[in-house]
Amino acid sequence: MRCRLLILTCLLYAGGAEAVRIQDMEPEQIPKRQQDGYYAAMGVGFVNLDGQGVGVRAPLGFKFVSNRFRLIGSANLLDLSFLEGDNRDTRYYRPFVNSTLCIDRNYNYRVPNYRCSGGTDVLISASADLAYIIADEVWIANQPGKIFAGVGYRHTKPQTAYGTIGVFFDPPDKSAGGFKFMFGEGYVALGLLWGFDLRRLF
Repeated sequence: MRCRLLILTCLLYAGGAEAVRIQDMEPEQIPKRQQDGYYAAMGVGFVNLDGQGVGVRAPLGFKFVSNRFRLIGSANLLDLSFLEGDNRDTRYYRPFVNSTLCIDRNYNYRVPNYRCSGGTDVLISASADLAYIIADEVWIANQPGKIFAGVGYRHTKPQTAYGTIGVFFDPPDKSAGGFKFMFGEGYVALGLLWGFDLRRLF
């Protein structure tokens, strides 16, 4: 009787262990794209310009990914930067540095914070860069990504060459996107980017 109970216990344990192994199986990974990619691209992030301060960057353009030559090319026809302007009305002031308190100098009472703002400056530029895919298949959160590094050129405001490094995801039949960091003389920018596959239009 004890022998039968021992055999039954072993069988149940083996079945449970097999069930655990099945549950621990990794989910199926999404295959990486084999063909070249052509994208309409847009992004959003932060930019730091010497003499201008920190603001928001929104590039709009195109992106090309060559899996055969391990290259990623970007051309931003509109490279927009939104920064705080200096068109302030001297009637309004902040009594403390880095404070949201704004005072009307004429009547000496508090007014909405935007009165002390210098408005928004929009800097319009263009940029282009070419990067080499250092690692062609890096799996992050079950998504195949490409780590890249390269060089580029910003046309104006400021006019400078820059280096770039980042990660790009372009799985088949899904939206492309990634993260990008750029650094040049008087220019630092980082942010997210998205790409719409232009081949879906044809």
